[in-house]
Amino acid sequence: MKIGIIGNTNLTYKVVDFLIKEKGDIRYVFGLPEDKLKIKVNSCDLSSFCQKEKIKFIDSNNWSDIMNEKVDIVYEIGDSRIVPLDFLKKNQVIGNHGAILPNVQGAASLVWGRLLNSGTWGVSLMDLNEKVDSGDILMTKSIFYDKDSTSMQEFVEKCDNATIDCVRSYHHNDFVNKKNEPWSVKVSPSQNTSTIVDILRFCVKKNINVYLPPRKPSDAQVCLKWEQDFINIFKKANDYPYPKYFV
Repeated sequence: MKIGIIGNTNLTYKVVDFLIKEKGDIRYVFGLPEDKLKIKVNSCDLSSFCQKEKIKFIDSNNWSDIMNEKVDIVYEIGDSRIVPLDFLKKNQVIGNHGAILPNVQGAASLVWGRLLNSGTWGVSLMDLNEKVDSGDILMTKSIFYDKDSTSMQEFVEKCDNATIDCVRSYHHNDFVNKKNEPWSVKVSPSQNTSTIVDILRFCVKKNINVYLPPRKPSDAQVCLKWEQDFINIFKKANDYPYPKYFV
């Protein structure tokens, strides 16, 4: 099976490394141009790795650069770029999501997951279509962590390992397609972080599908009006590999 990869993060590297060990025939990695790579959270320079493994590395934001590559399947892993419809029409694209679908949709899933501080979170693998987080769900996997001691780096690693487990299951045809569901609550990015976490907690408890907003570097600022317990959780969630919290 000929495989294309979209992404340029540590998770992308882990999945490429896994697929190589599984004797996957990786034809290209569609990474990020240097200016975008510098500001990408959890980025990883894959150029030398691809050169060593004799994989074509394309550091570009121009989708036409891979439009005519002949592959059987494409994995978009650790990459938040919207795949153009004309590319989706020509390729089956499998993407990852840093939360359990359809329950939690939207952006910055891992940060919101750690802010929730529930001791459990999860990841998903889906068949991408033209609408964000709406394709068929192929696989989900939960993770568990210590609410008090788990750093953000450890939390991300647990989620990355769970994503690799999902890719492994899919690669070995051990999956069942499940139809996705639309969100019922969409949270505005203008809301206070603490308020958004309260909404997320309510939706998770009531099994209501929620769509969460993206986060900007400025959202890592601590609000001194928050309760101290939430400030402590906030500091854990806004730390390496994400932009570190500041007061």
